[in-house]
Amino acid sequence: MAATTVNHEHIHTGRVRRSFSKASDSYDEHAVLQREIGDRLLGHLDFTKLEPKRILDIGCGTGYFTRLLRGKYKKADITALDLSESMLASTRKGHGRRLPWHGKHHHTSGNAACLPFKSGSFDLVCSNLAMQWVPEPELMLKEMRRVLAPGGLILFSTFGRRTLIELRQALAEINQNNAGHVLPFPDVMSLGDAVTRLAVETPVTDADLFTLTYPDTISLVRELKGLGASAAAIRGRKSGLYGRSLIRQLDEKYRQKYADEDGRVRATFEALYAQAWHKPEGFEHRDGMIPIRAEGDLNIHGI
Repeated sequence: MAATTVNHEHIHTGRVRRSFSKASDSYDEHAVLQREIGDRLLGHLDFTKLEPKRILDIGCGTGYFTRLLRGKYKKADITALDLSESMLASTRKGHGRRLPWHGKHHHTSGNAACLPFKSGSFDLVCSNLAMQWVPEPELMLKEMRRVLAPGGLILFSTFGRRTLIELRQALAEINQNNAGHVLPFPDVMSLGDAVTRLAVETPVTDADLFTLTYPDTISLVRELKGLGASAAAIRGRKSGLYGRSLIRQLDEKYRQKYADEDGRVRATFEALYAQAWHKPEGFEHRDGMIPIRAEGDLNIHGI
């Protein structure tokens, strides 16, 4: 039986919107890793001959990846989409002066699993680290393919299964129910399987592992909150889950296993990347998944 992407039925879309809206002012302060992954995602386009005229950036956030796309494709019309109006406002503010020969910018509030665009509207459909917050990722994938024009490319990143594995394990050691405070993420093979079920050809997936370090566990938790990764966005979870008592227990458990000699604590993040080209509906797949092994670890100091 084929593997599937992780179903996030427990994600509350309305709370995700509110959580990221609250984090719009603090997001860029904490988004060092998100920018690094965005840079690497854009690098995948260096190996294509695509010259898109219409680009969609799904889950644009404060607009970092949108600006990278503008720098690479100056003449293209770019549409930035996000659940949060506050994030869209930040994206608008971040655009530089539009020169006469530059393409237009459009900003749309909407749900990635139900895109408000006609089929075949875009030559390049991108998303940097938004899929993990969509309740049904396979619906998002289908929508990305639906709005893709013939000859176009889907390109996206999401977090993988090994992301925050230390935090999940430390929480579970305190109480097994606490593991639900951390979202589940797909592995690279299940993501690849989901992509190949679309009407696409030449699908490719690859992965990177990152190790970030923090002064203490509360710094990690604060950074996640500053990025909008609030446990309140998970169905059945209340805000304030990381209370003082749990933080003390968590810090003790975390340090026992995941502290370096200098006292800083480690956190693993896995980035998955995928791309695939448009193929007409109804044709059997000629190509299987082309897996690329994960690159070496990258160490980054967090706050």
